[in-house]
Amino acid sequence: MIQQNNIENSCIYLQEFVSLQNKTLRIMLGKLPEKGQRDLFRPMLKDFIDMKHELAVLADKIDWSYFEKEFAPLYSERGAPSVPIRLMVGCLMLKHLYNLGDERLPEFWVRDVYFQYFCGGEFFEHEFPFDPSDFVHFRTRVGEEGIGKIFAYSVRLHGKEVPKESKFVLSDTTVQENNITFPTDAKLCKKVIDKCNKIAKKEGIIQRQRYTRESKQLLRDAYNGKHPKRVKKANKAKRRLKTIANALLRELDRKMNEEQKRLYENEFSLLKQAVNQKRNDKDKIYSLHKPFTRCIAKGKAHKQYEFGNKVGLITTGKKGRKIITAVQTFLDNPYDGDTIEPLLRQMEDNDLKLPQELAYDRGGRGRREIKGVKIITPNKPKKSDSEYQKMQKRKKFRTRAGIEPIFGHLKKDFRMEQNYLWGEKGIHINAYMAATAWNLKKMLEKIKENLLRSIFYGFLPKEKIYFYSFLFKKINC
Repeated sequence: MIQQNNIENSCIYLQEFVSLQNKTLRIMLGKLPEKGQRDLFRPMLKDFIDMKHELAVLADKIDWSYFEKEFAPLYSERGAPSVPIRLMVGCLMLKHLYNLGDERLPEFWVRDVYFQYFCGGEFFEHEFPFDPSDFVHFRTRVGEEGIGKIFAYSVRLHGKEVPKESKFVLSDTTVQENNITFPTDAKLCKKVIDKCNKIAKKEGIIQRQRYTRESKQLLRDAYNGKHPKRVKKANKAKRRLKTIANALLRELDRKMNEEQKRLYENEFSLLKQAVNQKRNDKDKIYSLHKPFTRCIAKGKAHKQYEFGNKVGLITTGKKGRKIITAVQTFLDNPYDGDTIEPLLRQMEDNDLKLPQELAYDRGGRGRREIKGVKIITPNKPKKSDSEYQKMQKRKKFRTRAGIEPIFGHLKKDFRMEQNYLWGEKGIHINAYMAATAWNLKKMLEKIKENLLRSIFYGFLPKEKIYFYSFLFKKINC
C-alpha cells in the first residue's frame, strides 16, 4: 500500500514537472499578448490607424507563425523571457527597409504607430520594448540559415509574380564593402603592435618595451608618403614600424608557455602574415578584425578598388517589377561565371524551378550551360541570324542592364553599401536582409498600386496607374 502511494505521488510529481517544463518553454519563447484583448484606458492601434496603409496591409499579409515555428527550437528552456519572435523579425525587416541602424530604429519605432502595428503591437507603446543589443543576440541565434529563411519567405510572398518556373532571369555580381579603414602597411603594423601589447597585458607577460608613444609618432610620419618631400621620412617610419611589430611578436613567442601558444596560434599566424606580406602576395590581409576582406578591382575613375566581398544576385527577367530570387555572398573573389551555380542551387533549395535562360554580362563568358540553364552573354551576332533574331538578342541584353540599378538601390537604400555586422556570418546576413528589404519594398509598391487601382478602376487605363502610383508616393513624402 505504501509503495503504491509512493508510485502515485511520483507520477503526480513527474506530471507537474513536465507541465512546469512546458510552461517554462512557452515563457522562454516570449509570446506576444493575446490578440483582441481591450484595455479600458488605452485604445487599440487598429481603432485609430489607417488599416489600408501599406505597412498595415503587409503586416496582415505576412504569416508570422511561420517564423515562430522555424525559430522556436533555437530558444533555451531556461532563463529570462525572450523578446517575441514576431517583434524581432519585424524590427529586422523595418531596419533594412528604412535604412536604420540598430541604435536608430528604436527612435523611429516609438514615434511611428505603423512600425508598432507591423511588429505585432496592440496598443501604442511609449518605450522601445528591448535593448538594441538584442538584435546582435538574435542574429547570432538564428545565424545565416535563419536569415536565409526570412529572405526565402519574402520571395514566396509575391506569389504569382514569382512563378515556380521562369523562362528568363537576370544575374550579376557586385561588391559589398566591409566597414574597415583604408588599409596601408603602416596602419596594419600599428594595429599588430597594439594587439601584441593587449595580449601581453592579458596574459601577464612583462615586456622589455611597449613602443606605445614611438609607434604613434611613426604612424603620423608615414602619412602622405607620396609627397616628394616626405617620401624618405615615410619609408623610414614604415620600416621601423615593421621592425617593432616583428620584435614584439618574437618576444611574445619566447615568453609564452606551450598552453598560451596553442591558445593564440591562429591569431599569431594572422598577425605574422599581416606584417610580413609582400606587395604581390595573394590572399593578403587588409583588416585584422575582418581578415576575410578582399581587394576587388572596380576600375572606375573615382574608385579603383573596393575592399569587401563579392555578392551575386538573380532577379526575375520580365518587364516591370523585378524580384530578387537568389542572393549569395562569396568569401573569396571568384570568377563571375563561377558564381552562377551556387545561385541556381539556392533557387532549387527555395522550391523555385530553374529557368531556361540566364542573361549575364561579358564577365560570365566561358559558361554556356549550367545545370541545364542556358547562359547567354553579349556577343557578335552570327552571320546566319535573321534581323528578327538579332533584334530579340539585343532586347534580352538590354533587359539584362535592368539589374544594375537594383545594386544601386540595395547599397544606398537597404544598407548593402557597407557591412557593419561582425564576422563571416555578418556579410551573408547583411546581403540576405538587403535583398529581403528590396522584395518587401516591391510588395509595398504593389499594395499601393492595388489601392489606387481600386480607386481609379474604370476611369483610367491600366498603364496610367504607374504614373499615379509615383504621384501618390511624392504626395506622401
